[in-house]
Amino acid sequence: MGFCVTYNMLYGKLKGFFLRSVLLFIVAFFFKMTPVSAQVTNIILSPTGSYCQAATVSVTFTVAGLSLIPTTTIEITDNANTSLATLYTGTGLLNLGGGQFSISVTIPSTAAVVGTNRKFKISYSGILGSGTGNSSTFTIYATTVGGSVTAAQTICSGTAPANLSLSGQTGSVLKWQQSSTAAFTTATDIAVTAATLPGATIGPLSATTYFRAVVQNGTCAIVNSTSVAITVNTSPAGSLATVITPLCKGQQVQLRFNASQGTGPFALIINGNTYSSIASGTAFNVNPNVTATTLFNLTKITAANGCAIQNP
Repeated sequence: MGFCVTYNMLYGKLKGFFLRSVLLFIVAFFFKMTPVSAQVTNIILSPTGSYCQAATVSVTFTVAGLSLIPTTTIEITDNANTSLATLYTGTGLLNLGGGQFSISVTIPSTAAVVGTNRKFKISYSGILGSGTGNSSTFTIYATTVGGSVTAAQTICSGTAPANLSLSGQTGSVLKWQQSSTAAFTTATDIAVTAATLPGATIGPLSATTYFRAVVQNGTCAIVNSTSVAITVNTSPAGSLATVITPLCKGQQVQLRFNASQGTGPFALIINGNTYSSIASGTAFNVNPNVTATTLFNLTKITAANGCAIQNP
């Protein structure tokens, strides 16, 4: 009985020692092996073409070669293969000589990645082998920024505004737009692709109008700029009438100005004399008193909003 117990214990120890020795030999053998190249090939990007910041790209690639506990890293690099951003790092268990992998990554919103000749660099590194591969080159565009339009103006009906300018945008101007509403419910395109919209291109306006630029950077989304309002005040119009006719020589003359548009009180120039604070439909005295038949010629009307009309 004692012999059996001793034998079994000895057998168990020898068996454990043997298994541990075999395991240590295998591990030592693998660690002493010269690492083989885990070639990264067949890199396919979806979608293809250029990308915008925050875009999602599917990176599919094939790894050839044996690798134990591999780590996969995907970076964006420049044309010199300098890393600009790391997009993905992950660890697997075992690659037995080749396999296709697909990993989705997101283009970061950092300025460093923006530019031409960008690449995805895939690094596949494990105990038994490692390798890298580069995708074809592509362009990364910064996110489109619409910018701001200046400056808001108040003009008189029938006149053109000063030039409008766009600033703070990221991207190119595709066109300008104008609308009668701030929401641009109905917009009219203006075929100008510069950052300045000339007042001469806009032309005379008869009602308040809103303007904005339409901007796009590369293949990124189209974005509208802030809008600006050109407020249009109504220009005055009206006619003169005598209050009492006929008149006797030396009698005080009274006229009445009847406004058909514009906001009073008005300033009138009649026969070279200026008459201020004239209310529409209200009689006012004209100097000097007439001594002969006189023609009263209204040459300018100025409304309270500053809008004026010559020789109405």
